[in-house]
Amino acid sequence: MVRKKWKRNELLEILDNEFLSTQEVLDTLQITKQALYSLVLRNKIEQVRKGSVKLYFRSDIEKRLIEQEALRKKYRPYDFKESSKEKV
Repeated sequence: MVRKKWKRNELLEILDNEFLSTQEVLDTLQITKQALYSLVLRNKIEQVRKGSVKLYFRSDIEKRLIEQEALRKKYRPYDFKESSKEKV
C-alpha cells in the first residue's frame, strides 16, 4: 500500500478547514468551558485528542450551532421577542 505524501501546507489547510480548537468552539457557540465539556461527556459533540491537544470537528460544531439556536428559541423565547419599548 502506497501512502500519499502530504505537503505541510496541505495538512495545515485540512486542519484549518475541518477542525476547531477549544477556544474557537467556545467563541462560536458562545458557551463556557464547563458547558462544552458537558456536551462532550453527553456525546453531543465529539472531541479528538492528540496528546494534550483537543480538537473538534467543524461540521459537528456547525450542526450544534443550528440545534442550539432552536433550543434557545424554545426554552428562552424572551431572548427573541421584540420588546414593546424598542418599537416606540
